Amino acid sequence: MRRPNGQLVRLTTTHFLAVMGEWAATVGVLVYSYDAGGPVATGITSLAILLPSILGAPATAALVDGFRPTRVRQASFAVQAIAFTVAALAAGAGAAAPVVIAAVVVGVGALNTLRPSAAVVLPAVVRSSRELTTGSLWLSHGESAAGLVGPFVAAGLLELGGVETVMAACAIGAFVSFAASTIGAPHTATPTVDRTSAGSERPMRSAMRDLRARPGNLGLLGVASAGNLLFGAFDVLLVVIAIETLDLGESGVGLLNAMVGAGAVASTIVTTVLVRRAALGPALAVALFACAAGCLVLGPFGRVGVYMVALPLIGLSLSLVDNLSNVLLQRSTDPGSLGTLFSVLGLLTGVGQIAGAGLALALVAIGGVDLALEGLGLTLAAVLVATSGTLRRADRFADIPVVEMSLLRRMPMFAPLPAMSLEAVARTATTREIPGSTTVVEQGEHGNTFYGVVDGEFEIVRDGERVRTVGRGQFFGEVALLTDTPRTATVRSLCPGVVLEIERAPFLVAITGHDPCFDAAISIVRTLRPDAPIPLRLERNDPVS
Repeated sequence: MRRPNGQLVRLTTTHFLAVMGEWAATVGVLVYSYDAGGPVATGITSLAILLPSILGAPATAALVDGFRPTRVRQASFAVQAIAFTVAALAAGAGAAAPVVIAAVVVGVGALNTLRPSAAVVLPAVVRSSRELTTGSLWLSHGESAAGLVGPFVAAGLLELGGVETVMAACAIGAFVSFAASTIGAPHTATPTVDRTSAGSERPMRSAMRDLRARPGNLGLLGVASAGNLLFGAFDVLLVVIAIETLDLGESGVGLLNAMVGAGAVASTIVTTVLVRRAALGPALAVALFACAAGCLVLGPFGRVGVYMVALPLIGLSLSLVDNLSNVLLQRSTDPGSLGTLFSVLGLLTGVGQIAGAGLALALVAIGGVDLALEGLGLTLAAVLVATSGTLRRADRFADIPVVEMSLLRRMPMFAPLPAMSLEAVARTATTREIPGSTTVVEQGEHGNTFYGVVDGEFEIVRDGERVRTVGRGQFFGEVALLTDTPRTATVRSLCPGVVLEIERAPFLVAITGHDPCFDAAISIVRTLRPDAPIPLRLERNDPVS
């Protein structure tokens, strides 16, 4: 029986806590801004919260590309904890409103690295494509649950002690996330960027080039941006609706946000069913249509009872838009580009939410809440028409072996491979489960297979003596293939595990066809077996039959 994946549990739990804090802090500071300056102040604060996701997107891409994503996440949690602590102290001391708002903007802005780094860490900690889907669902479900719990927490704490109490609770959650992400953090290597094929391109420019090569992803980003347009508009509209239209008071803001969050939580069941389907593009189209229809209905028929029914349905549909687009992007992108791509998504998220907040403010000023809702519904309908063609093609690109590529990229001889070459090798790989105390290779036998360790621990024994043990992200079997000699050691599993198997021909074609890969492989062989012969045909990079 396979062991539970503790690293995956830790990743998803800290993600949930951070997003819950983001929701609670956002609701708290928007109410605080409304008290300080009315709807205009609320709109300006909403824009200030969203600006870092736009201005910081290139920096986010560079951080995730250039450093270990686990370290980036830890730094993000630390900044979040400090900023929310400052906001709580400033609010409690009666400091000027801009000071409190600025601290919250820093805290929420620090989370811009959260989703891109999670996109990179996830394939590195899962052990199979099925577990990748499970992990994506857990992250999505956590965000949906946070969208419900965060506003409820904010509403309760606003009643108990005001915005300073909300910010203090958010700071505590961030400190817990930092501690949990630091203790037992998963090992993820610093990303290795191939400059032989990409030249000196900046990460964002490289991501845009990859997007043009996969036009289905453009449709996904378009739909995701439309969903964020509605998110941004609701940041403003729900405050105005709760306090002015429905006369629910400040706690009503948290209540209405929680109704949207309740729909998002309900979407977890729908998402779980949908991700097992072969085609997710049509489901995205239906979800976006439901968002548009919900806004168009609320415009002329907005009453308390109608809002209580419509907001959960809109929340469900919005969550589906977000979750399904993320799953498709995760499935259809080279893991080496995931961090940058999700940084682009963060950029578009900020643009969409700012556009939504600005559109909502303008329409409310012109014709009130009803006009704003109707305008949003028509805008979403137009986006649906514009992206319908690309959505139909999105699923064709969602078959990249992301888990296999992520594992191979951690190995020195495969790390320098260009994305398309790495994908080709990964497609030839097969996954095999190994029972405990099982001999995988025997010293002296002929070797035709390279093994990468997905899970478990394996001992390498030479002439009856244990030489070393290997675990996830490490490998064995390369010496026999590279030197064309019998197996130099016996390898046995110490516990139930999983390995990735690559046959001789695709392994040698990949290694010998790319000089940096070949140099890394030969360096490994000479370190392990200095006396091992290296066939001349490999040293000359001759084709392998």
